[in-house]
Amino acid sequence: MKKFNFLALLGILLTTLILRPPVASIGPLVVELREKLGLDSLQIGALTSIPVFCFGLGAFASPAIVRRFGIDKTLLVLQGLIALAIVGRLWFGFGGLLIGTTVIGLSIAVANVILPSIVRARFPDRVGVVTATYSMTLAVGASFAASTAVPFSSALGGWQISLVVWVIPAIAAFFVWSTQTRGAAHESIPAEHHQIEASSVRKSPITWWIVAFFGIQSLGFYALLAWLPSLLIEHDKLTPAAAGGILGVTTIAGVPFGLLLASNLRRFKSLSLPAALSSSLTLIGMSLLLTPWPLLAGILIGLGQASTFPLSLNMISTRATTVAQTTELSTLSQGYGYLAAAIGTFLFGWLRDASGSWTIPVLLLILLSAVQLVAGFVAGRNKKIENPVT
Repeated sequence: MKKFNFLALLGILLTTLILRPPVASIGPLVVELREKLGLDSLQIGALTSIPVFCFGLGAFASPAIVRRFGIDKTLLVLQGLIALAIVGRLWFGFGGLLIGTTVIGLSIAVANVILPSIVRARFPDRVGVVTATYSMTLAVGASFAASTAVPFSSALGGWQISLVVWVIPAIAAFFVWSTQTRGAAHESIPAEHHQIEASSVRKSPITWWIVAFFGIQSLGFYALLAWLPSLLIEHDKLTPAAAGGILGVTTIAGVPFGLLLASNLRRFKSLSLPAALSSSLTLIGMSLLLTPWPLLAGILIGLGQASTFPLSLNMISTRATTVAQTTELSTLSQGYGYLAAAIGTFLFGWLRDASGSWTIPVLLLILLSAVQLVAGFVAGRNKKIENPVT
């Protein structure tokens, strides 16, 4: 068993802490951004959906970047880019905000893909526990950003301060992780071996069930992250602060339960039952969105999403048999998954405008949640992708 590397774990957790807030804090600030910058619905839609498109598109470049620079140095550069873009997007109006958010989205995309490989390489005997811990840090960061964006803006003087505050943990992550790159040597994978292992991942049915499971749970999360405040303001007549508060509850409600579940996943030979039960909670919550109980809906969705996300990451880390396979499976799952989430987030808003109500978009989420339940049950079966190199 490897000696435990506390600084590596701290660097991973600080990194995951900044991978959602720069995006999650935009949704609650939509009303202020519309008023202060004079943005229309198309521009707001771009700000909320383009980052997730970047998550998908940027993911496909990750394997080549990692082979060129190594995992550790790649993550350090990404941390620096995120910090610079958080500050840089405050200038030049909508154009600067869009460009900076795009840079953040592309940087997060690569970080999303390589984190499971970093965990597998740094903590091979603790993959489940470390994955659970960092997935919960992602949830906490998203929840805190969503629930505090409007209060920060009101108390600190505007949307700029509310967005730029996240540069502090970004800088901290950069300096902590820099201790892991000094003299670091990354795993060298022969090109022919990489191609063979990548091909085995693409040919495995397990891969595509994981892609479906990851993609649908991501779509549900980002659609609500972008549009739940607007839905609550329009349908339930809530104030922006109250709507942002329910979004915060939705993103943090299941964190303790998700952490408990994810920390004990190694006790399960099959993940089918946890995946199906977690997806059922999401399905019930989605079904309650347009009822008089939006808070209950948010809590149930939060419980489901806080569980399905670490489940999907655990599947990526444990269904592959090598670091190279893990990177490829992570690329496919997050690349296609986040593209589906981005398209779904944009479609969700378009259906609202086209139909004049939130009924059709919510019905779509209910249907997709049912599909997610099936995909999770199949993807969770105790099967591994074969390694053709050995």
